Amino acid sequence: MSSNSQRAVTPNILKVLGYAGLLPFLSTAVVMLNAVINGPGLQSAAVFNLYAPYVFISYSAVILSFMAGTLWAKWESGSDSTMTNAAVLFSNVVSLTAWLALLMIFMSSIMTVFAVTILLVGFASLLWVERLTKTASDYWQMRVNLTSSVMLMHAVVIYLMLRDI
Repeated sequence: MSSNSQRAVTPNILKVLGYAGLLPFLSTAVVMLNAVINGPGLQSAAVFNLYAPYVFISYSAVILSFMAGTLWAKWESGSDSTMTNAAVLFSNVVSLTAWLALLMIFMSSIMTVFAVTILLVGFASLLWVERLTKTASDYWQMRVNLTSSVMLMHAVVIYLMLRDI
C-alpha cells in the first residue's frame, strides 16, 4: 500500500492531550454553573481563589493562541503558497485577538462577556481555516469534537455572565 493511500491516524498522545485539554474549560464552567445555581451567584465563583470567569478566559486565550500556532506547520507542508501564507497570517491575527480578549476583562463586565464571545468566534474561525487547509480526516474529526465542546462551554459561560450583568 502506498503512503498516499494510507489514512493518517492521529497519535494517541494527541488524543489524550486534546481531550485532557477540555478539563480546565469544563471544570471552570461547572464551578460557575454551580455558583449560579446553588450559590450566591457568578461573582462568588472561584478557582484557586481566582475569579472563575477570568480563569476560563485566560485558559481559553492561551489554548486559542496555541491552536492558532499549529497553522504555522501548514506553511512547511502546504503546496498552495497563497493558502498557507493566508493561514499563517490568520494565525497571527487570532493570537493577537486572543491577547486583546485578555485585556478586555479589565474594562467592564460587558467587555468581559464580549471577550468570551471573541474567543468563541476565534475557535470557530480557526476550525474553519483548518478545514480549508485540508486537515487529515482522523485529526479533523477530533478537532471538530474538541472545538464543538469548547464552543458549547463558551456559550454556557456567556449565558451565565449575561445573567449576572
